[in-house]
Amino acid sequence: MNILIPHKWLLEHLDTKATEAKIQEYVSLCGPSIERIYQKEGESVYDIEVTTNRVDSMSIRGIAREAAVILEQFGIKAKIKPSSIVRNVKIDVSPSKMLPLPRINNDPKLSKRLICVVLSDIKRNATPDWMAKRLLQTDQNIHDAAIDITNYVTHELGHPCHAFDYDKLMKTGGEINVVEAKKGETFTTLDGETFTTVGGEVVFKNGEGKIIDLPSIKGTANTSIDESTTNILLLLESIMAEKVRFASMTHAIRTTAAQLMEKNVDPNLAEDVLLRGIELYKDLTGAKVASKIFNKFPGKKTLNPVEITLKRINEYLGIDISMEKVVSILEQLE
Repeated sequence: MNILIPHKWLLEHLDTKATEAKIQEYVSLCGPSIERIYQKEGESVYDIEVTTNRVDSMSIRGIAREAAVILEQFGIKAKIKPSSIVRNVKIDVSPSKMLPLPRINNDPKLSKRLICVVLSDIKRNATPDWMAKRLLQTDQNIHDAAIDITNYVTHELGHPCHAFDYDKLMKTGGEINVVEAKKGETFTTLDGETFTTVGGEVVFKNGEGKIIDLPSIKGTANTSIDESTTNILLLLESIMAEKVRFASMTHAIRTTAAQLMEKNVDPNLAEDVLLRGIELYKDLTGAKVASKIFNKFPGKKTLNPVEITLKRINEYLGIDISMEKVVSILEQLE
């Protein structure tokens, strides 16, 4: 999978004075292959091939993490910039104006995580020039801020997200059930194409059994944002990779979301993407946080510590590296 990375956007996450040419040379030697650098919208953009097993590198933040470690090994100062994501999210409306979350019934065998929040009073503002420029540099279409924010944060942090029209969703019964489709059901995607299920695709259904989303692939028309949207449900799910691949390939719906999710994107990224999305919706559309954050993570895994001696590291690398250097490298990987 190839990903386009604008140099100036990269430098919002990577602290280095390395030139574009040096970044291309050294990162390509040890990590993702930067196949070329071209000029788009007056700036340098890297065209980078990332191997299928490195979905963690398929974002601005992911490439910055790789470059921070690799450049240091060639004597070029570089480090990943600390995350600037605001984590103390507060509800912006009075209790009487809070909007209820839909009833969400997840099947942990189908989705490892579901996290969402309701945002109200969305203004359909034009996408700001700086965001539109970056979306164009990465070959994405421009709509307006309420739609483009989801594409922006997906490219920046590497986990797909989706904005539902909250009022449409609540009118369908206010319920999200994560289930497998039966054979012969139909759904219409947000771009107007109608499909018939073969059975086994993971879908979201309402309480009446109607499909209201093809999660991790593409939204459906009956819950999609349109010009009348004023409230949204910003949601991220982590559908099982093999299920995403099956549905995407069966129906030939090849989206960025599907290409990321079928490669087992880390569900731990979902919270950062949600919080970054909230920031941008508040800044660019005047949105208000109108609910608590729903966050269910049945697939969360406990990480086991790995112990390794400095002697073993040196034997593997074939060099004499100090513990201070090892610590520095590990800090860059966090």
